[in-house]
Amino acid sequence: MSRRFVPWLVVLVVALAYPIAVLAGGGASFPTAAECVHTAHADGDLEVVFARVGSPTEAATLLERVLAAGFEGSQVEPDGCGRWKVAVHGIPTLKVGGDVVAEARSVGLHATVEQVVS
Repeated sequence: MSRRFVPWLVVLVVALAYPIAVLAGGGASFPTAAECVHTAHADGDLEVVFARVGSPTEAATLLERVLAAGFEGSQVEPDGCGRWKVAVHGIPTLKVGGDVVAEARSVGLHATVEQVVS
């Protein structure tokens, strides 16, 4: 075999080995929507999430409503699962989170308290 074919052979082996290895391990997996929501069960690094939506435009529209309702510090960010969330960080305890959720409901917003997972 000629030396000039060796690099192409290496590329071919790698190109075939990776998909075979992925398929042998059960295929690629992506997080489900449920796996992206980490319901808070203890005080600590918490956030109040107002919604998860499919586009940054939809999230920006909701953010305007959330900010207009007085939830300062709320922001739009990707949720790591291909969606966008509107959330406010820095919630110290479940009690405070519950109070924020109750206040959100009183102005017609749905919210949940979630654990921040890095």
